[in-house]
Amino acid sequence: MSISDDSHVPPVERNVAPEQSTVWRSRLRVLLAVSLLLRILAAFAVDYYVRGEGREFLVEGDANGYWQLAQKIHAGEDFSIHSPPRHVLRVPGFPVLLACSIGLFGDSILAARLVLAAIGAACCWLTYVLGRRLSGESTGFWAALFVALNPIHVGNSVLILSETWFAFWMLLSLIALNQLIRAIAFRNHDTRSADQRRRRILRLSIAAVLVGSSIGLTVMVRPGFLPWLAVVWLVVLLKGLREKFSVALSLRVGVCVLVGGSCLLVMLPWAARNFRVTGHWVLTSLWSGPSMYDGLNPNADGSSDMRFFDDENVMSTMSEFEMNRHYKQRAIDYALKNPGHAIRLAFSKAGRYLSPVPNFAKGRGWVAWSVCVVLWSLLLAGLFVGAMNRPFDIDFLVITAGPLLLFLLVHMVFVGSVRYRLPLEFPLSVLAANGWQGLAMWLRRSGSVAGG
Repeated sequence: MSISDDSHVPPVERNVAPEQSTVWRSRLRVLLAVSLLLRILAAFAVDYYVRGEGREFLVEGDANGYWQLAQKIHAGEDFSIHSPPRHVLRVPGFPVLLACSIGLFGDSILAARLVLAAIGAACCWLTYVLGRRLSGESTGFWAALFVALNPIHVGNSVLILSETWFAFWMLLSLIALNQLIRAIAFRNHDTRSADQRRRRILRLSIAAVLVGSSIGLTVMVRPGFLPWLAVVWLVVLLKGLREKFSVALSLRVGVCVLVGGSCLLVMLPWAARNFRVTGHWVLTSLWSGPSMYDGLNPNADGSSDMRFFDDENVMSTMSEFEMNRHYKQRAIDYALKNPGHAIRLAFSKAGRYLSPVPNFAKGRGWVAWSVCVVLWSLLLAGLFVGAMNRPFDIDFLVITAGPLLLFLLVHMVFVGSVRYRLPLEFPLSVLAANGWQGLAMWLRRSGSVAGG
C-alpha cells in the first residue's frame, strides 16, 4: 500500500474540517512554546550543573572536539585538532553550526545551548509536519507531544553534541522523501497531455534534488546516515511497480541519479578539501576505522573505550588516512577470526542501543530509572500497535522506522548507546502515535460494547 492512498488514514483525518484543523494547530502552537521553554530551562540547568562541577561540557570528549573545531572555523584557522593534526576527524556540519553561534553571540557555550534549544523545538515541529503528512493532524500532534515533553529529549537537545542538529536535517530529508514518494505514486489518468507529463517530470526532479541534497546535508552532520541513500534508491525503484499509472522504470532510474547526484554535489566541496589535505578522496571522515575497532577488538564489551588509540599512538608513524585504514582492517580481521565473539558483541551493542535507560540516568535513583522505562514502554506499545495497524504500508514503515533500523545495524558493528538512538525517535514517534490512536479507538469501542 502507499502512503499516498488515504485508505490507511483514520476516518477522522480524512477531509478534516477547517475548524478542527485550527484546533489542532492552536494546540500545536502552545505545545511548541512549552517545548522551547523547557529546552531553554534545560540549557541553563545543564550549564549551571557542569560549571558547578568545574567543567564546560557534560560529555567532554566529543563536545570539546566540536567546540575547538568551531572556534577554529570562526577564527579562519585550519580545520584540525590534536597533535599530530587530524584534518578529517569530524565532518563539518555541527562545528559550522557552533561557529555560527560563536559569530553571533560570542564564545559562549550557554548561547550555543540556547541555539540548540531552539533547534530542538524546531525538531518537534518537523515531527508534527511529518506525522501530519503521513497520517493526519492528530497523529502529528501526538508524535510532537511525545518528543516535546519527553525529559530525555529535552535534556539531550541542549548538550554540545551533534544529535539535535542531525535530527533536524534527517527530519527534513524524510519529509522530502515523503513528497517524492507521493509524486511517484500520483495517479493521473489523463496521461495523453505532453504538458502534464512535463509538469510531472519537473515535480519529480525538484523532489529528487530536495531529497538528495537534504541527505547530503544530514551526512555532513552524521556520516552514518550515508547508507540511507541506498534505501531511498530501493524505495524509488520498487514503488508502485504494479500500478498502471505509476512512473516508468526509466524515469525512476533518472530520479535515483538525481537523488545521488545532488547528494554527491552537496558533499563534493568537503571531499575536495579532504583530497587537498590528505591526497585521498574522503566523502565523510577518517574516524570510522578507530570507531569500528573500538567495537571489534579483544577487550570490547559493546561500550566505547578509546584508550587504545592513545596507548598505541599509531599516528606517530602513519598518516591520518593510513591510520583509519589500519584500524578498519584490524577490526575486520578480528571479526573474521573470532566470529563468535563478534556476534555476541553485536547483540550486546544492540541491547545498549535499545536500552530503555540512557547511561546518564543510570545510578541517579529509581525515579529517573522509572521515568525512562515508562517512556520507552509507552513508545514500544505504540510501535507495536502502529505496525499491526499498517503492516502493508511499506512507505510509512520505511520513513518512520527505517532510520532506527539502519542505525541499529550500524551500531551493531561499531558501539552501542541510547545516545545514538534518540534522534531516530523523532520519526519513530509518528508510527507510535498512529498506534496510540488505534489503541485509544479500540478501547473506546470496547467500552461502548461493554456499556451497551
